[in-house]
Amino acid sequence: MHDWKEAQQALHMTQAELARVSRLTTMGELAASIAHEVNQPLTAVINNSSACLRLLAADNLQPEVLRRVLEEIVADGTRASAVVARIRGFIKKEPAEKNKLDINGVIQEVLTLADRELYENRVLLERQLMESLPPVLADRVQMQQVLLNLIMNGIEALTPVIDRPRLLWVQSRVDESGDVQVAVRDSGTGLSSEAHRLFTPFFTTKANGMGMGLSISRSLVENHGGRLWAAPNSPHGAVFYFTLPESGGSPS
Repeated sequence: MHDWKEAQQALHMTQAELARVSRLTTMGELAASIAHEVNQPLTAVINNSSACLRLLAADNLQPEVLRRVLEEIVADGTRASAVVARIRGFIKKEPAEKNKLDINGVIQEVLTLADRELYENRVLLERQLMESLPPVLADRVQMQQVLLNLIMNGIEALTPVIDRPRLLWVQSRVDESGDVQVAVRDSGTGLSSEAHRLFTPFFTTKANGMGMGLSISRSLVENHGGRLWAAPNSPHGAVFYFTLPESGGSPS
Protein backbone atom coordinates (compact mmCIF):
# COMPACT_ATOMS: atom_id res chain seq x y z
CA MET A 1 0.00 0.00 0.00
CA HIS A 2 2.85 2.38 0.87
CA ASP A 3 4.56 1.71 -2.49
CA TRP A 4 1.28 2.36 -4.32
CA LYS A 5 0.84 5.72 -2.59
CA GLU A 6 4.41 6.68 -3.44
CA ALA A 7 3.83 5.72 -7.08
CA GLN A 8 0.66 7.79 -7.20
CA GLN A 9 2.45 10.75 -5.65
CA ALA A 10 5.28 10.42 -8.18
CA LEU A 11 2.75 10.27 -11.02
CA HIS A 12 1.02 13.44 -9.85
CA MET A 13 4.36 15.22 -9.52
CA THR A 14 5.31 14.15 -13.06
CA GLN A 15 1.97 15.34 -14.44
CA ALA A 16 2.40 18.68 -12.68
CA GLU A 17 5.91 19.10 -14.09
CA LEU A 18 4.74 18.19 -17.62
CA ALA A 19 1.98 20.76 -17.30
CA ARG A 20 4.51 23.39 -16.24
CA VAL A 21 6.79 22.51 -19.17
CA SER A 22 3.82 22.76 -21.51
CA ARG A 23 3.03 26.22 -20.13
CA LEU A 24 6.63 27.32 -20.58
CA THR A 25 6.68 26.02 -24.16
CA THR A 26 3.47 27.85 -24.98
CA MET A 27 4.80 31.02 -23.37
CA GLY A 28 7.97 30.68 -25.44
CA GLU A 29 5.81 30.66 -28.57
CA LEU A 30 4.16 33.85 -27.28
CA ALA A 31 7.40 35.70 -26.48
CA ALA A 32 6.89 38.24 -29.28
CA SER A 33 3.33 38.89 -28.13
CA ILE A 34 4.44 39.46 -24.55
CA ALA A 35 7.28 41.78 -25.58
CA HIS A 36 4.86 43.79 -27.69
CA GLU A 37 2.24 43.99 -24.94
CA VAL A 38 4.78 45.20 -22.35
CA ASN A 39 6.51 47.51 -24.82
CA GLN A 40 3.36 49.44 -25.69
CA PRO A 41 2.77 51.02 -22.26
CA LEU A 42 6.51 51.53 -21.71
CA THR A 43 6.76 53.39 -25.02
CA ALA A 44 3.82 55.56 -23.98
CA VAL A 45 5.54 56.35 -20.66
CA ILE A 46 8.74 57.36 -22.47
CA ASN A 47 6.88 59.50 -25.01
CA ASN A 48 4.85 61.30 -22.34
CA SER A 49 7.90 61.88 -20.16
CA SER A 50 9.89 63.21 -23.13
CA ALA A 51 7.04 65.58 -24.04
CA CYS A 52 6.97 66.92 -20.47
CA LEU A 53 10.73 67.51 -20.54
CA ARG A 54 10.47 69.42 -23.82
CA LEU A 55 7.64 71.59 -22.50
CA LEU A 56 9.54 72.17 -19.26
CA ALA A 57 12.65 73.21 -21.19
CA ALA A 58 10.54 75.68 -23.16
CA ASP A 59 8.98 76.98 -19.92
CA ASN A 60 5.58 76.03 -21.33
CA LEU A 61 4.43 73.22 -19.04
CA GLN A 62 0.93 74.01 -17.81
CA PRO A 63 -0.16 72.41 -14.49
CA GLU A 64 -3.28 70.88 -16.09
CA VAL A 65 -1.21 69.38 -18.91
CA LEU A 66 1.26 67.98 -16.37
CA ARG A 67 -1.58 66.46 -14.35
CA ARG A 68 -3.06 64.69 -17.40
CA VAL A 69 0.32 63.40 -18.54
CA LEU A 70 1.20 62.08 -15.09
CA GLU A 71 -2.17 60.30 -14.91
CA GLU A 72 -1.44 58.63 -18.25
CA ILE A 73 2.05 57.64 -17.09
CA VAL A 74 0.61 56.04 -13.94
CA ALA A 75 -2.04 54.19 -15.97
CA ASP A 76 0.53 52.89 -18.48
CA GLY A 77 2.93 51.86 -15.73
CA THR A 78 0.12 49.98 -13.98
CA ARG A 79 -0.82 48.26 -17.24
CA ALA A 80 2.77 47.10 -17.82
CA SER A 81 2.96 45.80 -14.24
CA ALA A 82 -0.30 43.88 -14.69
CA VAL A 83 1.06 42.20 -17.83
CA VAL A 84 4.20 41.06 -16.00
CA ALA A 85 2.15 39.81 -13.02
CA ARG A 86 -0.15 37.86 -15.33
CA ILE A 87 2.79 36.19 -17.07
CA ARG A 88 4.56 35.38 -13.78
CA GLY A 89 1.37 33.79 -12.45
CA PHE A 90 1.04 31.71 -15.61
CA ILE A 91 4.53 30.16 -15.47
CA LYS A 92 5.00 29.77 -11.71
CA LYS A 93 5.38 26.27 -10.35
CA GLU A 94 2.62 26.13 -7.77
CA PRO A 95 0.06 23.52 -6.70
CA ALA A 96 -3.49 23.88 -8.01
CA GLU A 97 -5.58 26.41 -6.12
CA LYS A 98 -9.29 26.09 -6.87
CA ASN A 99 -11.47 29.13 -6.36
CA LYS A 100 -14.79 30.32 -7.71
CA LEU A 101 -14.01 31.81 -11.11
CA ASP A 102 -15.83 33.80 -13.74
CA ILE A 103 -14.76 31.85 -16.83
CA ASN A 104 -15.51 34.86 -19.05
CA GLY A 105 -12.88 36.81 -17.12
CA VAL A 106 -10.35 34.02 -17.69
CA ILE A 107 -11.20 34.03 -21.41
CA GLN A 108 -10.58 37.77 -21.61
CA GLU A 109 -7.21 37.40 -19.84
CA VAL A 110 -6.05 34.71 -22.25
CA LEU A 111 -7.22 36.62 -25.32
CA THR A 112 -5.12 39.55 -24.11
CA LEU A 113 -2.09 37.26 -23.96
CA ALA A 114 -2.83 35.93 -27.46
CA ASP A 115 -3.68 39.31 -28.98
CA ARG A 116 -0.39 39.76 -30.83
CA GLU A 117 -0.50 36.24 -32.30
CA LEU A 118 -4.03 36.89 -33.57
CA TYR A 119 -2.89 40.16 -35.15
CA GLU A 120 0.31 38.80 -36.71
CA ASN A 121 -1.57 35.87 -38.28
CA ARG A 122 -4.46 38.07 -39.51
CA VAL A 123 -7.02 36.10 -37.52
CA LEU A 124 -10.42 37.72 -37.02
CA LEU A 125 -11.65 37.09 -33.50
CA GLU A 126 -15.27 36.96 -32.44
CA ARG A 127 -16.30 36.69 -28.80
CA GLN A 128 -19.69 35.18 -28.02
CA LEU A 129 -19.71 35.17 -24.24
CA MET A 130 -22.89 34.53 -22.33
CA GLU A 131 -23.57 37.18 -19.72
CA SER A 132 -24.13 36.24 -16.07
CA LEU A 133 -22.51 32.83 -16.33
CA PRO A 134 -22.52 30.88 -13.07
CA PRO A 135 -19.06 30.59 -11.48
CA VAL A 136 -16.94 27.46 -11.72
CA LEU A 137 -14.65 26.04 -9.04
CA ALA A 138 -11.27 25.93 -10.77
CA ASP A 139 -7.61 26.85 -10.72
CA ARG A 140 -7.21 30.08 -12.69
CA VAL A 141 -3.73 29.34 -14.08
CA GLN A 142 -4.72 25.84 -15.21
CA MET A 143 -7.81 27.16 -16.98
CA GLN A 144 -5.64 29.83 -18.63
CA GLN A 145 -3.36 27.05 -19.82
CA VAL A 146 -6.23 25.04 -21.31
CA LEU A 147 -7.67 28.04 -23.11
CA LEU A 148 -4.30 29.25 -24.37
CA ASN A 149 -3.50 25.80 -25.78
CA LEU A 150 -6.84 25.66 -27.61
CA ILE A 151 -6.56 29.21 -28.96
CA MET A 152 -2.97 28.69 -30.14
CA ASN A 153 -4.01 25.43 -31.82
CA GLY A 154 -6.82 27.31 -33.56
CA ILE A 155 -4.42 30.01 -34.79
CA GLU A 156 -2.04 27.36 -36.14
CA ALA A 157 -4.90 25.59 -37.94
CA LEU A 158 -5.77 28.90 -39.62
CA THR A 159 -2.24 29.75 -40.80
CA PRO A 160 -2.43 27.73 -44.06
CA VAL A 161 -5.80 29.27 -45.01
CA ILE A 162 -5.46 31.75 -47.90
CA ASP A 163 -8.76 31.43 -49.81
CA ARG A 164 -11.20 32.52 -47.09
CA PRO A 165 -11.24 34.65 -43.94
CA ARG A 166 -9.30 33.32 -40.95
CA LEU A 167 -12.00 33.25 -38.30
CA LEU A 168 -11.74 32.24 -34.66
CA TRP A 169 -14.73 32.21 -32.32
CA VAL A 170 -14.48 31.90 -28.54
CA GLN A 171 -17.84 31.12 -27.00
CA SER A 172 -19.22 30.48 -23.53
CA ARG A 173 -22.65 29.32 -22.43
CA VAL A 174 -24.52 27.04 -20.05
CA ASP A 175 -25.21 23.68 -21.68
CA GLU A 176 -28.27 21.46 -21.36
CA SER A 177 -26.94 19.73 -18.23
CA GLY A 178 -26.29 23.04 -16.46
CA ASP A 179 -22.50 22.92 -16.86
CA VAL A 180 -20.51 25.90 -18.09
CA GLN A 181 -19.31 25.18 -21.64
CA VAL A 182 -16.51 26.93 -23.53
CA ALA A 183 -15.94 26.44 -27.26
CA VAL A 184 -12.96 27.50 -29.38
CA ARG A 185 -14.06 27.30 -33.01
CA ASP A 186 -11.98 27.98 -36.13
CA SER A 187 -12.41 28.05 -39.90
CA GLY A 188 -9.07 26.34 -40.47
CA THR A 189 -7.86 23.10 -42.01
CA GLY A 190 -10.13 20.89 -39.92
CA LEU A 191 -9.53 17.61 -38.13
CA SER A 192 -7.33 15.01 -39.79
CA SER A 193 -8.16 11.36 -40.36
CA GLU A 194 -6.32 10.70 -37.08
CA ALA A 195 -8.57 12.98 -35.06
CA HIS A 196 -9.27 10.10 -32.66
CA ARG A 197 -5.62 10.36 -31.54
CA LEU A 198 -5.64 14.10 -30.83
CA PHE A 199 -5.64 13.63 -27.07
CA THR A 200 -3.10 10.79 -27.04
CA PRO A 201 0.15 11.77 -25.28
CA PHE A 202 3.03 12.49 -27.68
CA PHE A 203 0.81 12.40 -30.78
CA THR A 204 1.23 15.60 -32.78
CA THR A 205 0.67 16.89 -36.30
CA LYS A 206 3.13 19.77 -35.73
CA ALA A 207 6.69 19.57 -37.03
CA ASN A 208 8.11 20.78 -33.71
CA GLY A 209 5.26 19.82 -31.39
CA MET A 210 5.62 17.81 -28.19
CA GLY A 211 2.22 16.18 -28.49
CA MET A 212 1.39 17.03 -24.88
CA GLY A 213 -0.75 20.18 -25.07
CA LEU A 214 -4.13 18.57 -25.71
CA SER A 215 -3.41 15.57 -23.50
CA ILE A 216 -2.48 17.79 -20.56
CA SER A 217 -5.43 20.09 -21.25
CA ARG A 218 -7.84 17.14 -21.12
CA SER A 219 -6.28 15.93 -17.85
CA LEU A 220 -6.59 19.40 -16.30
CA VAL A 221 -10.25 19.70 -17.31
CA GLU A 222 -11.09 16.18 -16.11
CA ASN A 223 -9.37 16.89 -12.78
CA HIS A 224 -11.92 19.70 -12.40
CA GLY A 225 -14.82 17.31 -13.05
CA GLY A 226 -15.29 18.42 -16.66
CA ARG A 227 -14.85 17.10 -20.21
CA LEU A 228 -12.79 18.19 -23.24
CA TRP A 229 -13.48 16.97 -26.78
CA ALA A 230 -13.22 17.98 -30.43
CA ALA A 231 -15.63 17.96 -33.35
CA PRO A 232 -15.67 19.17 -36.98
CA ASN A 233 -16.79 22.74 -37.55
CA SER A 234 -19.16 23.59 -40.39
CA PRO A 235 -18.36 24.37 -43.17
CA HIS A 236 -14.62 24.48 -42.37
CA GLY A 237 -12.32 23.88 -39.44
CA ALA A 238 -12.68 22.36 -36.02
CA VAL A 239 -14.23 23.15 -32.67
CA PHE A 240 -12.87 22.21 -29.26
CA TYR A 241 -15.32 22.14 -26.38
CA PHE A 242 -14.77 21.82 -22.67
CA THR A 243 -17.23 21.86 -19.80
CA LEU A 244 -16.86 22.60 -16.11
CA PRO A 245 -19.49 22.04 -13.43
CA GLU A 246 -20.87 25.27 -12.01
CA SER A 247 -20.02 25.86 -8.36
CA GLY A 248 -22.99 27.90 -7.22
CA GLY A 249 -22.76 31.31 -5.56
CA SER A 250 -20.75 34.21 -6.96
CA PRO A 251 -17.21 34.29 -8.29
CA SER A 252 -14.60 35.31 -5.73
